[in-house]
Amino acid sequence: MKYIKLISLIGLFSILIISCSKKNNLGKMIPKEAAVIVDLNTKSLLSKLSWDEIKKTYWYNELMSDSTIPATSKAFIDDLAKTGIDLKSDMVFFVLKSNNDGQAVLEGSLKDSKAFSDFLKSLHPNATISKDGELNIFKTDKAVIGWNDERFAFVANSDHRKLHGRDMLNDSTNNTVPLAPPSDNLVSVCKNLFSLSNDNSLYENEKFAKLAEEEGDAHFWLNINQLSKGSKQGMPGMAGMVKLDKFLEDNISTATINFQDGKVTANKKQYLGKELSDILKKGDGNINTDMIKRLPSQNLAAVFSLHFTPGNLLEIIKLTGMDGFINLFMAQEGLSLDDIVRATKGDILFALSDVTMKDDTVNIKGSTKKDIVSNYYQKSDATFLFAVAVGDKDAFNKLINLSKTMGKDMTQKNTFSKSDDKYFAISNSQDAVNKYFSGTQINSDFLSKINDHPMGGFIDLQMILKVLQTQFTKDSIGKVYYDRNLAMWNNIYITGGEFKDGGLVFNSELNLVDKNTNSLKLLNKYIDDVSKVMIEEKKKNGQGWHTEINKSPADTVIKKNFKNNKLKK
Repeated sequence: MKYIKLISLIGLFSILIISCSKKNNLGKMIPKEAAVIVDLNTKSLLSKLSWDEIKKTYWYNELMSDSTIPATSKAFIDDLAKTGIDLKSDMVFFVLKSNNDGQAVLEGSLKDSKAFSDFLKSLHPNATISKDGELNIFKTDKAVIGWNDERFAFVANSDHRKLHGRDMLNDSTNNTVPLAPPSDNLVSVCKNLFSLSNDNSLYENEKFAKLAEEEGDAHFWLNINQLSKGSKQGMPGMAGMVKLDKFLEDNISTATINFQDGKVTANKKQYLGKELSDILKKGDGNINTDMIKRLPSQNLAAVFSLHFTPGNLLEIIKLTGMDGFINLFMAQEGLSLDDIVRATKGDILFALSDVTMKDDTVNIKGSTKKDIVSNYYQKSDATFLFAVAVGDKDAFNKLINLSKTMGKDMTQKNTFSKSDDKYFAISNSQDAVNKYFSGTQINSDFLSKINDHPMGGFIDLQMILKVLQTQFTKDSIGKVYYDRNLAMWNNIYITGGEFKDGGLVFNSELNLVDKNTNSLKLLNKYIDDVSKVMIEEKKKNGQGWHTEINKSPADTVIKKNFKNNKLKK
């Protein structure tokens, strides 16, 4: 019996080791200093939207009819299996940022290294291929691709200062001096990816392992600390004295995206340094639903509600070293940081309603002082309301009086406010403020989706789109865009703020009108419909479908107005 138990334990231990190694394998060829990482689960994505479905789109067939694309390249595009890339394994894109230099990298797995080599030759017949042990190196003047029998890595410069395919450096005469060709530097970067040690990669990073094991169609990793390196150097005055690094230390954001039927979901996690995390994990409580129920449900376009622990705010201020500066300033007004903490219960609400478009005019000077041109246009207008739960009323009134003094009562000309023992509200509408304190309680449909969280938000995309109808439908093309968007987008929910497993968690949900079809298929159809309009418009104007198709129609309108009104820059 004891041998059976021993064998069972060994088996269980082996399974755990294998499972852990699978979780971390994705990070083996990713340097630990990678600033941005996008992992695409191609197997899952292609199960929801096949390449054959993409090949049926209008833009794809237009692309394949382009005579400038070589027939050999079209053959590989038509049948992705011919590229030799394993489409059932993840494709990973990441950006390396070192000081002011950076590289963009795309990695993936191979099923056939010989086919992959042929694929590259078809794209760049004049490029050189060399061997470095088991590694093949494909080199052009702007990029390098390395591969062995299992993996490939495409490396290119991501630094905007790389000009004409070369590093440029200013000398004392302000002339640009080319340094080493980029391909030579990129070869070194590429080779290093295939020989990364566990200590220098994300292989043993627990946060990345947790992200990689989450079931999803795409994973995102953002290392704020790496992105911000060097940004604090040379910060003047008080900004350089404040410990802003406390916000950057171990600051990593991760997210997992899933394309489901009728919606796209995103699960995000925010990691921070130990000291900041120790403060945030002490937070408790959820959003104040009573504050939301006071809002009228009609014409409510967006709502955002937040609960925080006031004492935590004080601890964060002290952690960054800003408490001395703030207290010094507040003391002049007879206040302190303790007053700020006592003033509020930590409940905040922002709401946007009654979104409309209204006519307006603007007078612009022309070529002479007497030449005044009146431009008629429509601008968006909405009612906003901001509310706070009052803690200590005396302390809160002191803060309100201070804000009025600092603003020199400018806000009173355009805003209206009111308060009682529980809440303070301010709005650009007196009617909105009065209704908020009328005592009416309404259970909006979205409330059940965002309560029971420290943070919750809702955006009604349908309502906003319907308000913008006149702006969209000024011409036939605009009407096509409008109808397509109205048939596509429904609403957005955002929740989260809990501290779990070492970080703050957040969830968002983009809901589409069609609830029965996978959102990836719907997005593919949406993009194709929009692309078709843009391509056909380019053809009508005698332009190639691939040239500047993303230019906004507003650019043309603005240019015409400037020309007709003879405006000067």
